[in-house]
Amino acid sequence: MLSSLRACARSKASCIRNAIAKVTKNKKLFVYGISDKKAGGIVLQKPDGNLAPIFPAALSKNVPEPFKSEPTGGGTRMHHKFLVIDFDQPTARVYLGSCNFSVAADTKNGENLLLIRDRRIAVSYLIEALSIFDHYHFRVAQQEAKKAKKKLQLAKPPPRPGEKAWWAEYYTDGRKICDRELFA
Repeated sequence: MLSSLRACARSKASCIRNAIAKVTKNKKLFVYGISDKKAGGIVLQKPDGNLAPIFPAALSKNVPEPFKSEPTGGGTRMHHKFLVIDFDQPTARVYLGSCNFSVAADTKNGENLLLIRDRRIAVSYLIEALSIFDHYHFRVAQQEAKKAKKKLQLAKPPPRPGEKAWWAEYYTDGRKICDRELFA
């Protein structure tokens, strides 16, 4: 992906969008993401790789801060436009600007795209990305719990020896192993 994105930096933002689509399909790479969709709402790629639709509706009652005080007006709240690559490597970089990583952004609009090659800055943007991601992932978890008519609560360790713990899949599922090792 890195070589594709290097070429994109010299080319067009739509090339970056194509590289993102390609890398997202690669099971050997760890990719988190959310983006605005033209059809409305936001699509969230959950840690298990599945996509879940998210909409900018206010959260329900009985939620902790900072979610509780979220504005209830119309419109999408997430408007960040950035891409973090290799935050844990010397090749770390951040692409950011007004660019939507689309053909229209390249050919019809006056967009800008900045490339920052600094690991400290990439880590800072990654922290912001994870904060945004967790915000919307909480919404997905809330919707799934409501649909399943289950109470949304933190998981506890298994009460009896031999029972499978909720964290066991972080040692057996490839995507979750990567998550655990990358952010531990």
